Amino acid sequence: MIVPNLLRTLFRGDVSWKSKALLLGGLVYLISPVDLLPDILVGIGWLDDLVIVPLLGWLSYRSLPPAIQDDVGSFDQRAAKSTRRVWLYLLLLVVAIVVIAIWGDAQYPVSPTQPGLAE
Repeated sequence: MIVPNLLRTLFRGDVSWKSKALLLGGLVYLISPVDLLPDILVGIGWLDDLVIVPLLGWLSYRSLPPAIQDDVGSFDQRAAKSTRRVWLYLLLLVVAIVVIAIWGDAQYPVSPTQPGLAE
């Protein structure tokens, strides 16, 4: 997995400050409450995070020397199987959330006014 390996480059002495600054900039932007598009705009507000953070990660990776890129981007078969398993678990989680949301909405419909509050 490239993301944990890329994060480990922050602690390596042979990585340039430019690469570290790009990676840290992406992480700070991800957790920062200040965004180009506010996160209050659901969907649209997350769009800038989905573009800027991977872009800064990619720029950080591209600024690494080739030897370190090979070390960071090393990929083995076990990682591929592990990645497939993670995607399967995420898919199951999303399906469970959708089923719970649909089932919960059917059992407990939300009414615009609740009895006793209109008095």
